[in-house]
Amino acid sequence: MTRTFSPTPADVQRNWVVIDATDVVLGRLASHAAVLLRGKHKPTFAQHM
Repeated sequence: MTRTFSPTPADVQRNWVVIDATDVVLGRLASHAAVLLRGKHKPTFAQHM
């Protein structure tokens, strides 16, 4: 049986993100930025990281 992967701080890769806000509604932009900052778009997302 495989075990559940739990990332450690050494496994986290940090990247810069530049968001183009041209012709974007502020609320949608804020929501998208929050997802990116939180890291929920990554397959290795863990709440404690």
